[in-house]
Amino acid sequence: MFCKKNVTTVIWCAAIVWSIMGILSWSHLPIEYRPGGLRLTFNSMIDHMLHGHFDVDPKTVEEEGFLRNGKVYAYWGIFPSLLRLPVLLFPNGLHWDITRLSSIMALLMILFFNYRTWRFVSERYLGGTSWVSLCLAIALAFSGEQVCFFEHSLYQEVCFWALAFASWFVYCAIRVLCEKEYWRYGGVCMAVAAGCALLTRVSMGIGLYVALLCFLIIHFYRWCRSFRTKDEGVTLLSLVVPTVISVLAIIVTAYVNYRRWGNPLTFANYDLYLYNVEFPSRIVRTKTYGLFNLQRFYLGIVYFFVPVWIFQKADGHYVLQDSFTRLIDANELPPSSFFLTDGFMLLCGALLIVGLLRKGRVFPINRAALASVAVSLAIPAFLMMIAISMNYRYRAEFYPDIVFLGTLGCVYLYNNLKDVRALKKILVALLVVSVVSSNLNIFLYGESELGPAYLYIKDGIFSYYYHRVF
Repeated sequence: MFCKKNVTTVIWCAAIVWSIMGILSWSHLPIEYRPGGLRLTFNSMIDHMLHGHFDVDPKTVEEEGFLRNGKVYAYWGIFPSLLRLPVLLFPNGLHWDITRLSSIMALLMILFFNYRTWRFVSERYLGGTSWVSLCLAIALAFSGEQVCFFEHSLYQEVCFWALAFASWFVYCAIRVLCEKEYWRYGGVCMAVAAGCALLTRVSMGIGLYVALLCFLIIHFYRWCRSFRTKDEGVTLLSLVVPTVISVLAIIVTAYVNYRRWGNPLTFANYDLYLYNVEFPSRIVRTKTYGLFNLQRFYLGIVYFFVPVWIFQKADGHYVLQDSFTRLIDANELPPSSFFLTDGFMLLCGALLIVGLLRKGRVFPINRAALASVAVSLAIPAFLMMIAISMNYRYRAEFYPDIVFLGTLGCVYLYNNLKDVRALKKILVALLVVSVVSSNLNIFLYGESELGPAYLYIKDGIFSYYYHRVF
């Protein structure tokens, strides 16, 4: 037992070092001086906000901006810009690029809550030092969300912070489902996490808000029943405080939207997108199919799970190329599959779902509550599967549900299927594949150009990466 405890300590410490060095690319500093460019967009955003404006300097956001009434706006949430407040206290602080430092902070937050999640379920349900506990620690430390996004651009910074708040939310959600009395503290934390996510990346915020609503309904029902059952686990205050926090975040978000687009319900107006000048077909595609369309769902399955779109046919075209170019703006490199990068967590989650549909299985969590939260957390992923653009970083939207179901799947596995030797071998093999694939993915991502993949892989995907690397 002593040896296994030391192993898990080494795992989490190594994950911290590996993550920090991955963000720094083993050679960069966390803070750099830059005369301009996209990585200073949030610097410009907070500077303008302090003067009562919500536009940004066109020299920072460049083509990623939206031109409205003679001013250029960014579509990203305002939370990352608030992190730039301290740099404004220094001379030339507006030119300090803290994208890497901010990403490291978010990544450490992800690892912290992944660790808290692992420790809670491990000590409570997984026997502390079982093989299931060890595998879960490795999966949460060296594969998936905390490895696949080491790229340190501004795009990834936003995804990192959205994932950080989602990790906080998932930890609290699991605690509340397992310990009803944790709601008094966990409900407030989940409201703050959901609100911050909404102010960072709206798609992630929507999923967390719906999950929080499920918890509020469940505990409101408990509060109503408490008058008959003498249940003291829920108070009116424990319902009011999360609700107020959530509403305040919605009001702030609506106000920012109104100042940017003239409509509190608009998060981005792609008719005003400056990139439309370079890619005029996007205007037609947006008007024809919209930003979200169910017709793209099968392409989402292909892009995120079964990337056959990278295979070239005899005529030089790629599999489903016509569908991709007709329905979406870009299917971005590198090709990837959750079955490879997160196979261990996906199988554990699948075992949980199948097991809960069967009667007689032992599980310490209310099944209806678990199902409602799982479906809510799947909303961001579903939106990405029908979105007008399919980018590698959009994989972030899938991870709250993957971690939630995968972690609870390990609990189900340990309590119901721990003696199945063949399954153990399969899971260990998937874990190895997950770790290797996740780290390979981030290497390929660092070598990939952003934007429509078909512009770059005319000679084939292998030729493209061969020339990029060598």
